[in-house]
Amino acid sequence: MKPDHNSNRYFTVEQLEELAVAKYIEAALTPAGVERDELLDEAKRFASRAKMKSWLMGEIGVVPQRRNYH
Repeated sequence: MKPDHNSNRYFTVEQLEELAVAKYIEAALTPAGVERDELLDEAKRFASRAKMKSWLMGEIGVVPQRRNYH
């Protein structure tokens, strides 16, 4: 696994969601193989971080703004 050069950077829930979507799109446009699998793993990590951060913010009473994707 590659080192995460952004590991010290703070992202908002919205930014994490946008990064996840971008990685999913990039993976969809990449032929099946190792690179695509890595992109999907990254997308899942960003999506998971967004969910965790959203949940934690809700626990302390701060509700992040949510986009309506529908």
